[in-house]
Amino acid sequence: MLFRPDSPEVRDALRWLKKRPRPRGRVTIRKYVRGRLLWTLERENLFVNAGLPCLANLLANQGSGEFVSAVGYGSSGTPATVNDTGLNATPAYYNAPVSATFTGTATTAIGWAIGTTDYGAQGIAVQELGLFANTAAIVLPDIVGVTAFPAWAASTAKTIGALIKDSNGNLQRCTGITGAGDTGSAAPTWATTLNATTADNQVTWTLVALHSTPGPMIAHTTVPEFTVAAGATYQGTWQLTF
Repeated sequence: MLFRPDSPEVRDALRWLKKRPRPRGRVTIRKYVRGRLLWTLERENLFVNAGLPCLANLLANQGSGEFVSAVGYGSSGTPATVNDTGLNATPAYYNAPVSATFTGTATTAIGWAIGTTDYGAQGIAVQELGLFANTAAIVLPDIVGVTAFPAWAASTAKTIGALIKDSNGNLQRCTGITGAGDTGSAAPTWATTLNATTADNQVTWTLVALHSTPGPMIAHTTVPEFTVAAGATYQGTWQLTF
């Protein structure tokens, strides 16, 4: 059903939500290297105002994509507020949650992870996490404002696993080489579909992350800074109680 923000059903649901205590939650983060748990931390989070229409639409059985569809990892240490509408700084990375579980009366747990194949997250000094709906149905994962990866360069030797940002702002990973593994003398026409490949002289590139931002934001929190390391896995849960 089409999103109708002025419909009586949505207005009634919003009035009901505003009379109740704000949903609350707790975020858990765990870091693993080669299967060994290195550390764990927990933080409270804020259910932001921008997320209330999502709840209202769900209660009124209207709208599309009005549920937690993406997790964002940003680089701002600015404390979260109820008026936040997105992560406070880039670079940022977005991927899909790994699970969603109803854990008890009025409580939902969203499972999330940054894995070894979340190449776009590598090197980000994460200081904030966000939960997002995805009403525009963008394809995940996505990177925004990431500068850690070099641009494509002509006649340059590459090795398997090398990462670059292409001229479209998407992240490409070297997944195949022949001979010396040299790029071409001119930039190729880049694939624009996730997991599609691009031939570049002696190199094959695979698109591993796009560059859009999901929304609206539903919940937001700041965390002690940690830098995403290649080969490490970060995972946890985001528990919301209504």
